[in-house]
Amino acid sequence: MSAIKDILAGLKTAIELNGKVVAVAEAVDRLAADMRDVDRRLVRVETIIEITRPDGGVLRLAKKGPEEQA
Repeated sequence: MSAIKDILAGLKTAIELNGKVVAVAEAVDRLAADMRDVDRRLVRVETIIEITRPDGGVLRLAKKGPEEQA
């Protein structure tokens, strides 16, 4: 009888864990969609900055290396 209780307890735990994994997977999907939205918005902001620069230069996030300064 104890073995059956242990098996049932293990199955119950597995079912509960499965529900939690599904919930986490759904949350990750929502976060991924939010990150894609943030990425699109960032691209728009970068584009606006590049268009409105008075010198017509390109926005650079890092300094040019010695080989690129020529």
